Amino acid sequence: MDKLVRKIYLVVILALAILLCYYFVSYRINYDAVTEPKMGCEQLTAVPTFENQANVITGFGWHGKVHVSGITGKYCHLIFYTIHQTVRVYCGSDCIYEMVSSPKNSYAKTPGCVWNDVLLPEDANGSDLYIELTPVYKNLSYGLPTFWFGEKGSVVKAILGEELFIVITSLLLIIVGCIMMTYVFYNRKNSEVDKSLGLLGLLAVLVGLWRVSDAALCKMLFHGLPIFSLLPYMAMMTAVIPFILFMKNMYSTRDFKIWFLPCWVSLGVMGLALFLQFFNLADFRQVLKLILFSIVFALGVLCYMTFKELRRSGWSAKLRRNLLGMLVAALGVFLDALTYFLSQGRHLTSFVIVGFLLYAIALGLYVFRESGDLISAGKGAHSMEKLAYHDKLTGLFNRAAFIMDTDPYVVDPENYVVVVLDLNDLKKCNDRLGHEMGDKYICDSAEIIRNTFGTIGNVYRMGGDEFYCLIPKGGKTACKEQQDIMEQMIEEYNKNSDQVKISIACGYARYDNRIDYDLNTTAKRADQLMYQNKEEMKKISWSWEE
Repeated sequence: MDKLVRKIYLVVILALAILLCYYFVSYRINYDAVTEPKMGCEQLTAVPTFENQANVITGFGWHGKVHVSGITGKYCHLIFYTIHQTVRVYCGSDCIYEMVSSPKNSYAKTPGCVWNDVLLPEDANGSDLYIELTPVYKNLSYGLPTFWFGEKGSVVKAILGEELFIVITSLLLIIVGCIMMTYVFYNRKNSEVDKSLGLLGLLAVLVGLWRVSDAALCKMLFHGLPIFSLLPYMAMMTAVIPFILFMKNMYSTRDFKIWFLPCWVSLGVMGLALFLQFFNLADFRQVLKLILFSIVFALGVLCYMTFKELRRSGWSAKLRRNLLGMLVAALGVFLDALTYFLSQGRHLTSFVIVGFLLYAIALGLYVFRESGDLISAGKGAHSMEKLAYHDKLTGLFNRAAFIMDTDPYVVDPENYVVVVLDLNDLKKCNDRLGHEMGDKYICDSAEIIRNTFGTIGNVYRMGGDEFYCLIPKGGKTACKEQQDIMEQMIEEYNKNSDQVKISIACGYARYDNRIDYDLNTTAKRADQLMYQNKEEMKKISWSWEE
């Protein structure tokens, strides 16, 4: 179930990415204006045209006027931020500015959230500008925008002062998320690293993208690209599944199927949103309630599973840490939502992004530390395992490893070949040249065996002068080839060695289920063949007595 959800989620992410690329390349806004600078800026008060019209943009739109005066240069700007609205500005009977979605745009109706930059001629000084704001979505209402009058650079500085903290915090969260995902990818083959950290990193990136792309400052910097008005909804939609999968891995109830219920709900919402967007039936903004429903539903399931975790495992340190992080993030969501609705969409705060950044950093550091402890423990266990199953002198596998690798309850012996090798006259070498040279004899012989039979199977040092090689799917032809190569290497070695002379007897047998009980029986047959080879070699080989 987990793999199926991840695969479908990746398909949806790919579809959203393709749509995002299309928007970036082709989606534009039609402007009819010119831009020139003027020094200084101030806020203007907008007055509705009709006395009974409130300063709220309803589904019927808003018509009003602002008075401009004090234009001392040739050009001046009227700058204001609109949310999913078309805009027209008149000076007298002349339309001096118009902002609408381009008719060439596909799959979207809205121009998005846009900074409108209206160039004012000098002869507009002392006059009233009439403004028409028409919402694209008739069922939504927004507060009246703030109208800035003056130099564009001064307006940017004012907006920068208000939203710089939000943007920097969001970018920090994206960086933290990227670090987490990179760490998991780099250690993807290490079983001690908690892979759920990658889900937390993806969630952090999505939350950061949602918040930074929703900032008015971002839309001012990327003026004329409505893609940044759609990106927040995409990020919100896709954040549910990594959030649920990450939290699932943090609980002992991770095997409960109810965890996947919000994932399927989220996938359904994403699929429906893509379908409506593709056929130009509804924009992502119009399915916001469904997106919020999927988020609230996921939080509800999480609360339920938290209650079950509490009953099952008690008030553990991990549960306390998760609940504290969730409460901080939930409080941030509540404060941000409250600010958004009270200001009717004109003001955004950064409580959720700060809370989530602190939570992600704290939890990430904990998982990093836990993974580091596991890696250290794993290295220690690996060292112990190496000592238990490797020969200290040669570094080859030892008898214990051979017993484990030939366990009849684990290994199917069919098609295995067992090679038995024995070092001739090791005792004579020890007696004549000393045990140091005897160890050299063993090590150099082990290296030759490793470079021949070790290339087609595992080599084991079974005792002082005895070696085994276990070859899966082996054949006698391959063994004969390696034996010939081994004898050539021994001959070359003995030519260049003044003291130690190597001689290795060899025998090999293939497992036969008609006569062999297991691979140990096969090894006994190979041992008999090795002794036959040893007797033949004694007749023609050199002697330590010479």
